[in-house]
Amino acid sequence: MHAKDPVHWQVWRSETLKQAQRLNRPILISSGYFACHWCHVMQKENYQELQAAELMNRLVIPVKIDRELTPDLDDYLIDFSRRVTGKAGWPLHVVLTPEGYPFAAFGYLPNKEFKNTLIQIDRLWNSQQTKIRSLAKQSMPGHTGKATKAISLNEFQLHFNHHLEQSMDDLSGGLKGSHKFPQAPLLLALLHQKTITETQQAWLELTLNQMQSQHLIDHINGGFYRYTVDPEWQTPHFEKMGYDNALLANVYFEAGRQFQNLNYLQTGEATLNYMERHLYTPDTGLFKSSQSALDKQGREGGDYLFSKQQLQQRLPKAAFMEVEKEWGLDHPAPYELGWHPIPTQKYWPEIQPALKPPVQSIPSDDKHILSWNGLALSAYASAYHATQKKTYLNKGKQLAERLTALLIQPDPPRAITTQSQPVGLAKLEDYAYIIEGLRNLNQFMQDPKLRQTILDLTEKTSKRFLNADGWQTNSDLTLPGQKRIAALKDTATPSPTGLLECLTGSRGRNRNPLFAEQLRQNPLDFATYLKVLECQSE
Repeated sequence: MHAKDPVHWQVWRSETLKQAQRLNRPILISSGYFACHWCHVMQKENYQELQAAELMNRLVIPVKIDRELTPDLDDYLIDFSRRVTGKAGWPLHVVLTPEGYPFAAFGYLPNKEFKNTLIQIDRLWNSQQTKIRSLAKQSMPGHTGKATKAISLNEFQLHFNHHLEQSMDDLSGGLKGSHKFPQAPLLLALLHQKTITETQQAWLELTLNQMQSQHLIDHINGGFYRYTVDPEWQTPHFEKMGYDNALLANVYFEAGRQFQNLNYLQTGEATLNYMERHLYTPDTGLFKSSQSALDKQGREGGDYLFSKQQLQQRLPKAAFMEVEKEWGLDHPAPYELGWHPIPTQKYWPEIQPALKPPVQSIPSDDKHILSWNGLALSAYASAYHATQKKTYLNKGKQLAERLTALLIQPDPPRAITTQSQPVGLAKLEDYAYIIEGLRNLNQFMQDPKLRQTILDLTEKTSKRFLNADGWQTNSDLTLPGQKRIAALKDTATPSPTGLLECLTGSRGRNRNPLFAEQLRQNPLDFATYLKVLECQSE
């Protein structure tokens, strides 16, 4: 995407640090991803504007990373941005000393402000290098965690339940806040608990009902958007991520099975159908990573919004009149491009196909990320468990074979392209999500060969990423501030260490005292660890 920018983008590697040290120049890392709306805006306004590009090339070493290919580096930089600015998002820009210590961070900036910021950073660097180096080095937090008293399952559940009850939005579902994210790891952790309270079940069902009926979901093409920008699930941010849809399919199948709710099972099936129709590539045997918030004309939500004129042209008269009444077409449109469809009481079976665009017209990223396909594997296992449809088991087996073949290579890739070319190197999360998917699938297959593969991959993961000081997220920690970690948080996806902790036995030492304090203070960030403490208490 950035190959033709006039910016002299560098690839992220240890040689980049050496180059910065040789020139005594700060490094500017720009992190983004294909489906991100503001990343496209940033590129158009700044990276492709000659003056801004010239400043970048002259004043800093510009580095472009795809956050989906280097999630561990992105997490590290996001964490820095939150600590020093109180906020973080994409496109993310972090400025580092030539030795690799971050000292400034910002997100999207309009052209004039971006250029002024580059000039200001250069001025500060040239006048206060020693001070900046010293402060940047001192600001590094410890990552391995300080040992405290171990936390028991019972204690963690008390903290977890208390924090959840404080954070639940009882009116709209989800967690309180100005935006609404699906929180799939939290929902899955609750569904996997042996017992949940009546309050938790009521909130869980409210959340699932809202997410499947309001505007977090695309009612025309299927699939969930990444989040809504309001607290009522009404205004989506239009990118669709493979990981969200795999996790939410899993959530709805699990909830449908547990609560005997046919609607949830239908949403699970519709979500897998969306993934197979829009993201699956037969040539690679894998799912692509995302679909863009922008259409091919660069308009946000352009593939999902309809003007009154478009609706009138595409729909039969009676169906249009129903839409006009229910969606309030006589009022101003909620978006610049029109209305976001939601099911109507009448004529919906006619309306939905009439508004469906060709699959190939929606821009999608051609990366096929291994870990996110591991999440899809768990979704197939859950689909089979809930519906007993053999087709899901067979598709799961096919995906499992493809992922296993990729992961057992000496240096497995992080992703492959549509042409099956490897991209990057597999991270801790690639191993964790694929192993979890294989384990979920093998509950129903009971295949000794697959069981041995799971054991071999777990051993390989332990040797590559774990020692007595904790986990590392990839095979090469390039920055001096990147250290081993006792426990990774859940993000939009489950904690890789939380999924692996029970499988690695006593390798190194019992890490509970190293992450216990994090679980006491921020239990909702570690929902996946409910399972860990359960297995440790057995």
